[in-house]
Amino acid sequence: MSTCRIYLSGAHSTGKTTILNDLKPFLNVQFEEEIARGVIRKFGWQREDFLPETQPENFLKLNEEIIRRQIQTEEENSFMSKDFIADRCIDPLIYVHTYIGDEALRKLREIPGVLEWTDRLKTAFIFVIKPQKECIVDDGVRLSPKLKELDVFHNSILREYKLLGIPVFEITELDRQKRKAFILEKIQERFPSVLI
Repeated sequence: MSTCRIYLSGAHSTGKTTILNDLKPFLNVQFEEEIARGVIRKFGWQREDFLPETQPENFLKLNEEIIRRQIQTEEENSFMSKDFIADRCIDPLIYVHTYIGDEALRKLREIPGVLEWTDRLKTAFIFVIKPQKECIVDDGVRLSPKLKELDVFHNSILREYKLLGIPVFEITELDRQKRKAFILEKIQERFPSVLI
């Protein structure tokens, strides 16, 4: 039996972690959350330490470390045959491309394991959350969000999934209950055993 791998993907301030928390009472899976915040803590950084416009090297380093940690997390869970859900996916690729450019994206794609990981994503459940102005909160940790910027990111990430041949489900609803119900319905179709 194959492992159930679920990813919540999209720009910052779209409610990925909120949805993940809403799903906790309904899923019997490993919850992999806040990988990015863990990396930021590891480096001991504040937001101004990795702003792309003033600290592009650190911004690239941050996203390199996040993607390495995501690959490691998937490998560990797969090795242990653990079903899991994570609150980000190829997002670091889009962050570096959006905020630094093509060369930064090329560097991330060349990280060992990225090609194999993105290929494996073709059989995962990926839910891309559309930005909504009601979800925008400046938490002082992540990049400061602006809806227009988040919409550009959202369109870029959808385009990248399409280019990679990775199927996704787009969530355009703002209502948390509807978001949760949609995700659970899709999981029920293929992996009813992970539902509580």
